[in-house]
Amino acid sequence: MNPLLMFLVLAVGLTIFGRTMFYKIRLLIALAPTDRANHLTERLMALLTLAVGQKRLIGRKKERSSGIMHAFIFWGFCVLLIRSLSLYGQGFQAGFELPFFGDKYLLGYLYTALKDIMEGIVLLMILYAIYRRAVVKPKRMHNTFEAYLVLVMIGVLMVSDLLHDGARYNLVQLFNNPGHIHYFNNPEYGSEFLWTPVSVGAASLIAGLGMEANATILIVMFWLHICTQLAFLNILPTGKHFHVITSLPNVFLKSLGYPHEKNKILDLEDEAAWENETLGINHIHQLNWKQGLDLYTCTECGRCKEVCPTYTTNKPLNLYEFNDKLKHELLENADNIIQKTKLSALINRCQSAEQIQTIKDEITSLNSKKSLIGDVIEPDTLWACTTCRACEEVCPVTIEHVPRIIAMRQGQTLMAEAYPPELNIALKGLEYNGNPWGIGYDKRADWAEGLDIPTMAENQDVDYLLWVGCAGSFDDRTKKVSVSLTKILKKAGIRFAILGVEEKCTGDFARRVGSEMLFQMMAQENIETLNTYKVRKIITACPHCLNALKNDYPLLGGNYEVIHHAEFIDRLIKEGKITLKQSVAGGLTYHDPCYLGRYNNVYDAPRSILKSLSPDGVKELDRHGRESFCCGAGGGRMWMEENIGKRINIERSEEIVGRQVANVAVGCPFCLTMIEDGMKALSKEEEIKTLDIAELVEKNMA
Repeated sequence: MNPLLMFLVLAVGLTIFGRTMFYKIRLLIALAPTDRANHLTERLMALLTLAVGQKRLIGRKKERSSGIMHAFIFWGFCVLLIRSLSLYGQGFQAGFELPFFGDKYLLGYLYTALKDIMEGIVLLMILYAIYRRAVVKPKRMHNTFEAYLVLVMIGVLMVSDLLHDGARYNLVQLFNNPGHIHYFNNPEYGSEFLWTPVSVGAASLIAGLGMEANATILIVMFWLHICTQLAFLNILPTGKHFHVITSLPNVFLKSLGYPHEKNKILDLEDEAAWENETLGINHIHQLNWKQGLDLYTCTECGRCKEVCPTYTTNKPLNLYEFNDKLKHELLENADNIIQKTKLSALINRCQSAEQIQTIKDEITSLNSKKSLIGDVIEPDTLWACTTCRACEEVCPVTIEHVPRIIAMRQGQTLMAEAYPPELNIALKGLEYNGNPWGIGYDKRADWAEGLDIPTMAENQDVDYLLWVGCAGSFDDRTKKVSVSLTKILKKAGIRFAILGVEEKCTGDFARRVGSEMLFQMMAQENIETLNTYKVRKIITACPHCLNALKNDYPLLGGNYEVIHHAEFIDRLIKEGKITLKQSVAGGLTYHDPCYLGRYNNVYDAPRSILKSLSPDGVKELDRHGRESFCCGAGGGRMWMEENIGKRINIERSEEIVGRQVANVAVGCPFCLTMIEDGMKALSKEEEIKTLDIAELVEKNMA
């Protein structure tokens, strides 16, 4: 016990830490606002399951061993925090005990036992972690000095505490407790040392050194533990292990409902936004504070790039490097961003227009001179993304990559007018004919000729609108899906209609490539049409249409009940409105569309249908469900050339071929095109049939 020394150590350590954190937090506060203060109960549950429970680490079968390792290190570190508080108190007062954790309470003994066992487990996990980094060397990981340093420091915390308790045990049990060392000794629960097998084991290692050596070890380990912990605390905010501090709040503040933050509707009539280049994200100071917190929180674990379809096919998008470059740009501009906030607050107190203009000019001068795309991130890197969200699904700290990427694309498309030139044809097709193929809008309903399908203009007395989509209306292959779906609906007696020539592209593709102007134009025209017919329930076979209608349109006032055809067909089967023959032979697998699964959480319905069709059930691909592999067409990539690296659809098609099945089912027109093209490229189109779920059902209805 040395109160003065303890005070000095704590004062220095906590002051440095507090100053660092204050600066980091000030930077976040200076960034653009975003609301994350709602649904506190849901947020707390996410915190408990994802952050404390380490669900995304333990839940991945592929990496369960390393996930368990990380989880135990995290849990052990959390458990040790209570012990550390006790040691701080003992530096001021001998025998200090936290309330309810003393020797009068069973909780004190239970905690002592848990802490002791966890320290032993954590030491084993640290050895395993070092072995993985030094020997196994997983490709996704980044071996750095900091990573080893942090592991060693955590190990020192565990060893120092175990040796401290071991020396205390020896001094009490072997040397008649010189100095009257405090230890638990309740008549009801017995001696503390009966509850600490690992510390007793550590004690045996130093028992033979004698009383004076053990007394010295007791003091040295006490101060080593305290100083190491405070040094560790000050190292955390300076590198990737800042996530030890920020991961809990980042998970608590994650997006709820929709899987990530929805890109806001831009005010395209705001002249100041055009002048100040604030449409989309063009410079680092335009991030909001949650996006800044995401950059702070990146663990550099590499899970994002491991599942990224672009990275695994040798494209330039490496999300670890993407985040790292943005973080460095943010920190380089931190002083200016904070100063901008101070100056903005002054404007409200200024009286004269001259003063206001002077401050505005000064604020403008503090803006980052670097354009994020071109100066910080290469254009090919930005446009490689398929927006599939595989990265977000595996991120253990719930970082949201895609909204940032889309916002940067908005900046490129709207402000810089710099986007892949091949998009011009599709974007002009949207503008002039309401579809990316550019086919005359008057031909949109030609696929339905002779099928006796009413339009809403002819008959509004229906239960559902069938949203056909551009692919289902104009693409020759996908028209067959539209025909199959209508036959299913008629067989089940569903009253439905289509919009026909009044339907336009939902604008999903335009939004994902940053063409917010075209998206809003498409969406507003569609919403006006839907509301004119008082449409409330919509069926669609396209997950991209589903996502836009269900999740983007409400931002513009279009609120509808939208269901994917797989969910609707599954409902019809369960209600007995259609029956199926279990007659699909030769093996059947299923490719999860990204915008159906990871965006809208539809996984079970397609599988339920397919199990009713195949006597052998569904033979799952290695990458399926939440970790399904993208077909390569999302995020506008359907309309861009893929000239770098291996084609994504080939990678996915090879995986399907390796499953040795005769049929692959899809639930998306883009996936249908990409997988079918992949099979043709591999000369497997005759051996493996690529079919939409609706086609399989229609062909096998009883």
